[in-house]
Amino acid sequence: MSKNILGSVLSQGRKANEVLIVSTIEKAGTLKKGTIIAHDTLNEVILLQVTNKITWSDLTEQDLFLMNENEKLAYQIIQRSPKSYILHSIIAGAIRDEGNGLTFFGGTTSFIADSTPEVRWLKPSEVKMIYDKGTLDVGRTVDNHKVTLPVNGLIQRHLSIIGMTGSGKSYLLGLLCEELALHKASILIIDPHNEYIPMVQTLPREVDKMLYSIGSAVGLNTYTIDIQKLSAFDFQHFTGMGMGSTAIVEEVIQNLREKKSQYTIQDILQKLDSRAKKGSPSEKAAATWARNYIKTLKNTGMLGTSEPPIQEMVNANQTTVVAMSGVKERIQQFIVTSILQRVFDARRRDEISPLVLVVEEAHRFAPSAEKVSSSAIMRTLAAEGRKFGICLVVVSQRPNRLDSTVLSQCVTNIVMKIKNPADLESIKMSAENVTDDILNELPHFERGEALIMGESFPISIRYKTRSDRKTKHGGKNINFEDEWQKKTREKNVKKFIFPTEI
Repeated sequence: MSKNILGSVLSQGRKANEVLIVSTIEKAGTLKKGTIIAHDTLNEVILLQVTNKITWSDLTEQDLFLMNENEKLAYQIIQRSPKSYILHSIIAGAIRDEGNGLTFFGGTTSFIADSTPEVRWLKPSEVKMIYDKGTLDVGRTVDNHKVTLPVNGLIQRHLSIIGMTGSGKSYLLGLLCEELALHKASILIIDPHNEYIPMVQTLPREVDKMLYSIGSAVGLNTYTIDIQKLSAFDFQHFTGMGMGSTAIVEEVIQNLREKKSQYTIQDILQKLDSRAKKGSPSEKAAATWARNYIKTLKNTGMLGTSEPPIQEMVNANQTTVVAMSGVKERIQQFIVTSILQRVFDARRRDEISPLVLVVEEAHRFAPSAEKVSSSAIMRTLAAEGRKFGICLVVVSQRPNRLDSTVLSQCVTNIVMKIKNPADLESIKMSAENVTDDILNELPHFERGEALIMGESFPISIRYKTRSDRKTKHGGKNINFEDEWQKKTREKNVKKFIFPTEI
C-alpha cells in the first residue's frame, strides 16, 4: 500500500452524504476530526471530511443496535482486525476540470467508487487549493496545513466572528486587523471594552493610527457629539430624566436655536439655572433636576460643538479605534449611530476610502429582541454597505441576541467555541455550509480554534489561530491569584481587627 493511501471505502453510512472508510491504526492513528482526505473517481476527486474515527473497543451495545446493514458490515471487518479504524466522513466537495483547469467545488456530490476503493491523503497541490488561498496568515489546520485567506475573498462581503467568552475571538480579530493593516487597509473599530487599544498602539510604525476616547476611556483624541444635533428627547434617552424636566429642556433648546447660530452645553446649563429660580415649585424642581442630569452628562466630556472630521477617522493605511469603556450602553448606541451614519454617507459620496468597519459586541447595537437607536443604521449597512465599499464585521458571543437580518447578511462566518443551543441554532440558520456534524463539534472546540465558512470558502476550514501575533492583545484574562496576593501585600489598606472572642 502506498504511503499516500489512507484506507478503503466500505460503504455509505447512516446519512445520505456519509461515507465509511476502513484504515489501519498505523495510517490513521494521528488523524483528527475535521481533516480533509481524497477519493479518486474517473471524473473527479471527491473530498471527504472526517467527522469521527472509531475502533471496536469504542463501541457500545446501543451503537451496535442502531447500526444499519452497511455499518454492521464495516464493524464486522474491524472486529476481526483490532488494529483498524472505521472513519466516518461526510462528502465536503470535489475537485474537477470543467474545461478551464482544475476547480474546487463545495457541497455534496454524487459518490460512486468507480475507479478504486482507495482513500488517500491530499496532494500538495490540493492542499494549496483548499487551504492556502491568499496572503492573510491566520493559523494551521487540525492536520497542520498552513491556512491563508484572500483579502478580497474575506472582506468584499460582510463577515461575522462568533464565539463564546474566552473562545479567543478578540485575539483572532486583532490578528486579522494586524494582517489587513499590513495590506494598507482602512479599518475602523467600534470598541465598547477598550480591548483593541494595545493592538493599535503596537502596529508597525508605517501604519497610521488614530484613537478616540469617550467618557472615561483613555485616548489620544476625545470623540465629541455636536450639541446642536441633540434634542431634548436625546437628553432624556441618555440620562433617564422625567417628562417634566424633558419639557423644560426642550423649551430651553428651542429658545437658544431662535437666538443663537451656535450654542454650547454651558449655554443650556445657564438657561436651566435661570429656570430653576423662577416659576412654580414644580417647574423649579424640574429645571433643577434637568440641570443636575445634564451637568453629569457634561462631565463625561462627550458633548462639544463639533464632531471629528470623517476624513480624519477613516483613511487608507490607517487603523482607528473608538474606545467607549465606562459609557452607558444607551450613549454608546447613540454615538455608534452617529459614526455609522457618517461613514455610510461619506462612502456614498466617495469622500473616504473603502473600509473594514468592525462592530464589537454587535448584539448591543442591533439586538434581536428590541429596537435601539443604532438598529436602523446597522440594518442599512448590512443590506447596502457592501455595494458602497463597506465591509461590516460583526463580532458577538451571542448570535441569538443579534438581529437576524444583520447576521444573515454576513456571507463569510468565522465561528469559534459555542455551547448555547439557541446560539447554535442561529448559526445554523444564518451560515452557509453548516451541517449537524459541524454544529455538534462547536461546543468541543479548544480556545483559539475556529471554523471559517462562506462564499469564498466552498469547504468549511477548521483551524487553530496563530499564537505569534506581533501586536499586543488587550483582552487577556485576569490572574485572580496574582491580584489577590498583590492586594494582600498593600500596606495602605486599613485592616479590620476581627475579635477572637465575643
